[in-house]
Amino acid sequence: MKSEPEETSHPAALGEREFRELADHAPVMIWRARSDKHCDWFNKPWTDFTGKSQQQLCGYGWKDDIHPEDLGACVDAYDKAFDERAPFKTPYRVRRHDGQYRWMLDSGAPFYRDGEFAGYFGSCVDITEQREMAENQQALLAELNHRVKNNLQLIISLLQLSSLRAKGDEAKNLMQSAISRVVGIGAVQEQLHRNSQNQVDLAQLLPDLARGVIDTQYSRPIALSLQTRPVYVSLQIASNMGLILNELLDNAIKHSNGSGIDLQIEPMDTQTARICICDQGPGFSDEVLTSFSASGTPLALSLVDALSKRCGATVQRSNKQLDKGHGAQVELMLKLTPLN
Repeated sequence: MKSEPEETSHPAALGEREFRELADHAPVMIWRARSDKHCDWFNKPWTDFTGKSQQQLCGYGWKDDIHPEDLGACVDAYDKAFDERAPFKTPYRVRRHDGQYRWMLDSGAPFYRDGEFAGYFGSCVDITEQREMAENQQALLAELNHRVKNNLQLIISLLQLSSLRAKGDEAKNLMQSAISRVVGIGAVQEQLHRNSQNQVDLAQLLPDLARGVIDTQYSRPIALSLQTRPVYVSLQIASNMGLILNELLDNAIKHSNGSGIDLQIEPMDTQTARICICDQGPGFSDEVLTSFSASGTPLALSLVDALSKRCGATVQRSNKQLDKGHGAQVELMLKLTPLN
């Protein structure tokens, strides 16, 4: 009887051959490294992509095709993962056989044999189109932000012109209040434009916004006391909270007599966060505390209630006992929703 070739009859040889056949037909570029960090094998999509042989790529030969600007970060991530025996993901550009560089997302993970660390397997996926799309979106957002800023500045200029022509203190105050709100909207827009993530930390956004409003809209120094802990929300919630802060801040500064503003931001639990702003002025009148939703309520307070409702937040107003009298305090309890 004719026997099978030795390389196919041995289970280890059979497994290695089937693995390489599978890897060579995979739609991704796959590499393998020994425990000493030296790569000892690349699949066919990798050799086809680079136009190089296994002998040229093995060891550290693969580094020759990494873009010079990405090489340092790539090797650092590679070495750090090996030293920690941890999975890693890192993007970098790889030179194709025609000289063009393509962005790859490299994902590597350690493997073990008989309980001993044996090296790493990794795979690279071409993400060039995704990165180009993201860059185009950033350019469009930058252009949109520029146009919004220009339009808001035009509105502010028109309001300022109208304010100069306004007759009577009430009309002038209304115009100034409108200017303050448009400036606040612009500040919120600018802060959110700088954030490239799908979630925003209110403990960073709101203090930055408060400082910006104080610096640009008020000529006198106003102390801002902060007690914050991270609270992450969606961009939409962050936008509404920024507008709420602008309203509360404007109202607090008008009544604080320059004594200062306290801003507190903290998670109460996994589902609720607390945002509180308190001035050091005379406090709310009894009329406001007992009927803040009445038709005679100042516009700032009613706007806060409307915006809070959009966020799913509840509003509570009170007077806080201070060393030097009372202070008006507005506390918002915000329901947190899971972020994807």
